[in-house]
Formats: sequence, structure tokens, C-alpha cells
Amino acid sequence: MQLSIYIPKQRAAVMETLEQVARITGRPKSELVLEALEHYLRSAAEVGLARVSLGEMNELRRTDIYEGRLESGFLPALPPSTGRPDLA
Repeated sequence: MQLSIYIPKQRAAVMETLEQVARITGRPKSELVLEALEHYLRSAAEVGLARVSLGEMNELRRTDIYEGRLESGFLPALPPSTGRPDLA
């Protein structure tokens, strides 16, 4: 297979560096480019969602969420609990 890549004049330094590395290492430019592309694609495939710290969190209970809504009339009041989860 063959791949031709257009290199804009603004990126000429990339080609110069590639040629220097090829000369220093004695490796073909195509081999260096393939190796770099494989490395990039492997790392790109590993990228997931960024982790975001929410800081220290207090334990949140369901009553913390809905208690104010019940008092404000936003949600209808539920019948009293029977204490049996199978009838909840």
C-alpha cells in the first residue's frame, strides 16, 4: 500500500525533523511515520471521558432530595409507609 501526504509550507519543519531523524537513525522515513502513526492511534483509542473531581461530597439521602418538594406542594404526598419493602 501507499499513502501520499500533503505537507503545507507552514509545517516544513516537521519534514526537516523527519529527514534528520531518518538520517541519524538510518531508518526509512516511511517506517518512522508508520511507527508514529501507530503510537498516535493507540493512544487516541485509549482516550476516554475526562475525570472530574466534584470535591468532597456529603452522603445524599433520598429524603434530602424530595423533602422540600413535598413541603412546597411540588410533589403529592405519599401514603405513610407500612414498614414493609414489599408493599412500598
